[in-house]
Amino acid sequence: MPSAHVARRTFLATAAAGLYTATSAAASPLGPIRIGQIGVGHAHASKLSVYRNNPDYEVVGIVEPDEQLRKAAQERDPYRDLKWMTREELLNTPGLQAVLVETPVRDLLDHAAVCVAAGKHIHIDKPAGQSLPQFAAILQAAEQQKLLVQMGYMYRYNPGIVLLRQLLRDNCLGQIFEVHAVMSKVVDAADRILLAEFRGGMMFELGCHVLDLVVGILGEPADVTPYLRHSAPLNDNLNDNMLAVLEYSQATATVRTTAMEVDGFRRRHLTVCGTAGTFHL
Repeated sequence: MPSAHVARRTFLATAAAGLYTATSAAASPLGPIRIGQIGVGHAHASKLSVYRNNPDYEVVGIVEPDEQLRKAAQERDPYRDLKWMTREELLNTPGLQAVLVETPVRDLLDHAAVCVAAGKHIHIDKPAGQSLPQFAAILQAAEQQKLLVQMGYMYRYNPGIVLLRQLLRDNCLGQIFEVHAVMSKVVDAADRILLAEFRGGMMFELGCHVLDLVVGILGEPADVTPYLRHSAPLNDNLNDNMLAVLEYSQATATVRTTAMEVDGFRRRHLTVCGTAGTFHL
């Protein structure tokens, strides 16, 4: 299987705001990368513990303007004993190189824009807000300053996906004509209310992970047909049962995601069909 290792300070920025890095701080005379985090309100904000446990990184501090969230986080292991500071204090910390933006989704882009304006590399959790123009402006500003932007898509370096990319590069599957992807789970009533804020519903929240993979395989579609459904007997207006059909000149792709699939974690899959073979993960 091809290696997913990338040089420690080498990053690949893409139109999808990808940034990928691997580690080797012990051998580097530059010392650890100094990072901080803004926000604990995102569902995946606790990933900070990975950085704290990695000698390649030095976590200099954390920001959380919401007092209630901050007090709750201070007692949790990922944030325990960290230095709490304001956003201005963090961005002015000597030697700070990168910032993880882990606020509630509605606030991600505003904080990301401030960090880029301050000359910092950023990691933004997904999905990166609802404004494509604002996101595009952040990417443009980062490119102008030679800064790196990373999105928190979790499957790009899954070993199976790494293998798939190698198979595609080697043309082992032939011409790709069909791709299917499914990513679903059961979302509880409280979280459904929070997600109902976003018109994109479960495709915005969860389907984005596999949609990212489909576009990585086939590129930008010629057309997209969305199917938005509210299927649960709950009065929360969440688009909880969704399908997207992506059309290409010689291929089609479907992406499904719901908030109601029992044991949905075990049925998540990606299937890629080509004229010389089929890949199923």
